[in-house]
Amino acid sequence: MLEDTLKSVKEAEAKADQTVREAEGKAEAILAEAREKAQEMREDASLRARTRKQEEQEAAQEEGAKRLKEAAEEARREVEALRSLASSKREEAVNAVISALI
Repeated sequence: MLEDTLKSVKEAEAKADQTVREAEGKAEAILAEAREKAQEMREDASLRARTRKQEEQEAAQEEGAKRLKEAAEEARREVEALRSLASSKREEAVNAVISALI
């Protein structure tokens, strides 16, 4: 009977050791999977950040191009206004010179 009890205890210990080894193996597998998922999440977040940065950069470039075009148009209008003013003043100046010579 004592032998049976010792045998049962040894079997229980062996099963317990096996269960611990299996649990440790599962824990390692879970940790490895968690590390892999964490790496994927970091890479995904990095990709999203780069994409967002690129989109913001493109939007800023488009806004800059738009403002540059508007400024060029405003400058063109001002040049036209100055040319028109200069043209009318030129005629006045010519008339003034002619009047002074006569």
